[in-house]
Amino acid sequence: MRLIAKNLTFAALIVILAVAFSGCNPSDYVETEPQIISAAELAQLLESDEKVQVIDMQKAEDYAKGHVEGAVNIVKDDIVINVPVDNMLASKSKFEKAMSDKGIENDSILLIYDNDRMSAARLWWTFLMYGNENARVIDGGIQAIEAEGIVLSKEEPTIKASVYKAGEKNEAYLANIKDVKSQLDEPNPNLVLLDVRTEAEYLEKGKIPSSVMVDYNTIFYTDNTFKDVQATRINFVDNGMRPEQEIIVYCQTSMRAAPVFLTLYNAGYRNIRIYDGAYLEWSSNPNNPVEMPEGAAVAPGKKDAS
Repeated sequence: MRLIAKNLTFAALIVILAVAFSGCNPSDYVETEPQIISAAELAQLLESDEKVQVIDMQKAEDYAKGHVEGAVNIVKDDIVINVPVDNMLASKSKFEKAMSDKGIENDSILLIYDNDRMSAARLWWTFLMYGNENARVIDGGIQAIEAEGIVLSKEEPTIKASVYKAGEKNEAYLANIKDVKSQLDEPNPNLVLLDVRTEAEYLEKGKIPSSVMVDYNTIFYTDNTFKDVQATRINFVDNGMRPEQEIIVYCQTSMRAAPVFLTLYNAGYRNIRIYDGAYLEWSSNPNNPVEMPEGAAVAPGKKDAS
């Protein structure tokens, strides 16, 4: 009994020391200008002298029902390609043309909103990928904008085409299938494969081996606004992810990965990449290993546009 008590005392001491050491060595988050702004801030910017352009990422039929006055409509298909799988990052030339056709200018503050908690973040990430750091996402999307009392319009603005110039692709924020395979072949203990699909998807379709699962729904409050910086940091540290680590985020087709990337970036994480081919690309090759829940078998699933 004495030996057991002694061992327990020693174990408790180790835990105390570990906690103390952790407290003396806090994670180093990058000081970040807010990338997610409130609908109230949108209203203020619309009344300011700043050069702003508002981008509505709703589907065309929803845009027609009501949008922020003057907002241009850009849809998902304008900024993605579907080769080799759905929802891959558009080429520089396609992105430049899409932005030019919509009159987007390089020196504007770009205020983006949606109604699906994915599309605005995906466009924000695309701007970042091509060197434009002037984009911001409106927290809570069109619902928050309406709640703020901003009057919506059904009139389409007159668009004057611009000459938008994209920078070179920033590979630091992009992962490919080779990067994922490399992690499985030679595991880096400082790298996390982050699967942000639902548990139901995992049970049905499996996941990339060694992936940590954090449902993308957990990054939002119940009103569909993003959790604040402190809550975001706690959420991901509790799931074993600190800013010093490398994080590769994926979902089914890389759409849900974008808001997760955004909230991490907004919270001061920088060693983050999106695996753009996502689980759709990974699982389409029967030679790639898939980790299924114990007792489950791989079953074909429907295509998921997220």
